[in-house]
Amino acid sequence: MPIETPMQYIVMLDTLNGLPPEALARRLSGLYEHSDWVVERAASERPFHSPEVLLNACAQAVRAASHAEQRELILAHPELAVAKLDTLSQASQDEQRGAGLDQLDDATRERFITANAAYQTRHQIPFIICVKEHSAASLLNELERRLPHTTEAEFSEALAQIDAIAAVRLPAMLSAD
Repeated sequence: MPIETPMQYIVMLDTLNGLPPEALARRLSGLYEHSDWVVERAASERPFHSPEVLLNACAQAVRAASHAEQRELILAHPELAVAKLDTLSQASQDEQRGAGLDQLDDATRERFITANAAYQTRHQIPFIICVKEHSAASLLNELERRLPHTTEAEFSEALAQIDAIAAVRLPAMLSAD
């Protein structure tokens, strides 16, 4: 997904390009849920001339990671609509609120709980999807649609969705002071 590169992003990217890897990871903490190692490893691909270059470097760092590290990255993500929002990272809270997952009726919440449990049992990972542009109903439909897929396909899809989540989160991080 292309990201506009306004002047403030270019200035921020210049600043990020000058930081040591650990400081870069701290500055972009949360880009990958509870997994700052992704940004730290992507730092070796600097300079980042655009948000897309930074996101691509992060995606490559994830793909180069071990299967165990990728699994830990996936497991760092919360299930949708089942936890109290205040137990999630601020970004996850905002994303789930944006999709209306904090306002579910009891029947819909129960469908989410049941579908999440079935998904977790089948695939041994949480269902991950970039919730931007989704409603609670479309998220539930996607969860139920993806449930019968193979675990290998869902593992790959989870990584792709995590990259999409990062693409949604990055513009706010580049705009922050």
